[in-house]
Amino acid sequence: MIKFLKKLIFFPFRKVSRNARKTNWSTERNRKRVGKSLFFLAIALFTVFIFRFVWLITVNHVGGTNLTTMAKSNYQSTETVHAKRGTIYDRTGAAIAVDSSTYTIYAVIDKTQVDSNGNPLYIDKKDFTKVEDFLNSKLGIDRDLIKKQLNSKLKQVQFGPKGSDISLEKMKEIQKAAENEKIVGLGFTANISRSYPFGNFASQFIGIARPKDENGTQALKGDMGLEKAFNNVLSGENGKETYQKDIYGRPIPGTTKVIEPVKNGQDVYTTLDAQLQRNLEGYMDKAATDTGAQQLSGTLVDAHTGEILATSQRPTYTATTINDAEKQKYFTWNSLLSQSAFEPGSTFKTFLMAGALDSGKVNLNETYQRKLQVYDTTINDWDVTENKSYTLPETVTYAQGFALSSNIGMSKIEMNMGDALWGSYLNKFKFGLKVRAGLDGENPGALPSSNAVSQIQSSFGQGVAVTPLQLIRGWTAIAGNGTMLEPHIVSKVVDPNTKTSLTSKAEVVGHPVSNDAASGVRDLMLTVNTDPVYGTSYSTSGDSEQNLAAGPLFMVNGEPAAVKTGTAQIASTTGGYMTGSQDYLYSAVVMYPAKNPDFIFYMNVKIPTESWTLKYIARVANPLLTSAEAMKNDLSVSADTDTKAGKVTIENYKGKDSGDTADSLRRTVLSPVIIGTGAKVTAQSIAEGEKVSANSQILLLTNDKDQVMPDMYDWSKKEVEQLANWFGIKVTYEGSGNKVLTQSIETSTNVKKGQTLTVKMGN
Repeated sequence: MIKFLKKLIFFPFRKVSRNARKTNWSTERNRKRVGKSLFFLAIALFTVFIFRFVWLITVNHVGGTNLTTMAKSNYQSTETVHAKRGTIYDRTGAAIAVDSSTYTIYAVIDKTQVDSNGNPLYIDKKDFTKVEDFLNSKLGIDRDLIKKQLNSKLKQVQFGPKGSDISLEKMKEIQKAAENEKIVGLGFTANISRSYPFGNFASQFIGIARPKDENGTQALKGDMGLEKAFNNVLSGENGKETYQKDIYGRPIPGTTKVIEPVKNGQDVYTTLDAQLQRNLEGYMDKAATDTGAQQLSGTLVDAHTGEILATSQRPTYTATTINDAEKQKYFTWNSLLSQSAFEPGSTFKTFLMAGALDSGKVNLNETYQRKLQVYDTTINDWDVTENKSYTLPETVTYAQGFALSSNIGMSKIEMNMGDALWGSYLNKFKFGLKVRAGLDGENPGALPSSNAVSQIQSSFGQGVAVTPLQLIRGWTAIAGNGTMLEPHIVSKVVDPNTKTSLTSKAEVVGHPVSNDAASGVRDLMLTVNTDPVYGTSYSTSGDSEQNLAAGPLFMVNGEPAAVKTGTAQIASTTGGYMTGSQDYLYSAVVMYPAKNPDFIFYMNVKIPTESWTLKYIARVANPLLTSAEAMKNDLSVSADTDTKAGKVTIENYKGKDSGDTADSLRRTVLSPVIIGTGAKVTAQSIAEGEKVSANSQILLLTNDKDQVMPDMYDWSKKEVEQLANWFGIKVTYEGSGNKVLTQSIETSTNVKKGQTLTVKMGN
């Protein structure tokens, strides 16, 4: 092309020059000849340029460069719009976890950085000492580090951990101070972060979210607790938008165009109450100091709804101390509420007694001798002395035995019931099964082994493993006249994109014992706190710290609460049980009011260093329950979010993990019921694509080799028919109403095809 252009340009001139020498034309004629040559040359060049221009428009490439893309980059930009992570609130709308920005300070030392007037935008070497003093005083950055960074060969430097995670307020303060001291060259970069305004606030339960790199961009991702479990709900989806820019790269107003709309994360309203939670945290701090215990855990529950109002544990952490959390001895990242199972000890006797009263296998007025040998194992009560005698009467009634927390009494009741009947009540109370409240990494616990000694020992809480969440689920049946509720951790999920919300309601998950049996257990729990001879929480000295005279240790508004105390041995890592004088898990469950409980509080204390007394738990329970009772009416009012009721679209769950599916559905405020113990879902009661309201119950049939009857209490007739169809059984109905009251085939028993199920309906 270049050679062609040279010939094209110079050839006419050479020809004219030769002709001029030959012909000896006049000047005027030579000019005309040159003019014609230039005219034809211009036409030729114009033709070449037009051809090249048409070629570029048509092909749109030069070499490997796309001209359209290059042009657009000069006047148009495409940006990712980051989704806002949903906020976590308490039940009233107080923010627990919220998106925020932190800042990292940097220093420019590149001498080419100047403004349009030539003024430096970098730190001059003569100002290094001044900047060193400034950063050391404002942020506490080590002087040697500052000096090293400023004298490096980089163009821009940062200053380690103390130069990052700077709050907005601190950043503004530093900017103003630098301006006052006429320091140039310091700047800040913004980082996405998560703020936890309350500090120490159910930390292991709420968890934490941190920035993670995903597809080249940073996004907040839940690391633990509710932040991790509800990550998909909270995260949202990033969007994209374009805008035109001027010659300086600045956006031109009115030119922004959305390519992919951003979908912000949904807001999660927990069941926690900020005031009660703060109160509990304060009481737990004092209890941890007073007892010197290795670990403590405490949880307050609304007995009418199953909602967790406050929960805490020690040792714990805050967002600002998280990096040093593991330096605390006996610290665990696990939530002691749901991720750690243990032998509960004598608080478990509430379930044994409930089953015995329900089945008529105990006469509370009957007496027994406090001596028991089971095969090669001697079972003793806590008040036995070294010479094998008891400090309390050796012959007691079963009612008195419950009050004094007699292991022998409960063992004799279990033996009268038989392992099969006692095992059926363990199944009815759903021990050995995860609660599936939507939390991450939940521990299922374990039922006792099949040998006779383990079965008997499980009657007093040994040889069985549970979590506080499982205990709470069972205790809702004791507090609620036999009706068992699912513990709830979320009161509402709000979608800011659609202005809709899913609001949780109390969820019935079974009816393991009768009204009379549950009421009878509460009466017995009251004697634990009021019987001056046998009651394990009746104090002969009172509690001067709480101005309590001798009498019931657990008092709320001047009234005694229903209580069951516990002292559990702790399994040793080398086998057997720990043998130290304080090597026990001390605990208590407290229900108030005793006759018709509004609240359930459970607390345990693991291996205290001080001489143990139940007063340590009472000093937490009494003021907390008093505050809760005073707030009772307010707790029924949820935060106003100005939204309409949303719907959940059902997906196809066949072939998916049954447990993971149940947890996922729970996070969308639905009520999943797993049928059987299989690992995979084989059928579902609500079809894929159907839109349902919050709290809708969905049955998930699993690939269990046996067909095991679930507890159908409170089920609808439609759900009964669905189960009958899956199991191939016949159903007959008695009574009228919309809900199941009783069923002829016991919970957890195997069902055979063709069997007849009789269901009593009511309201």
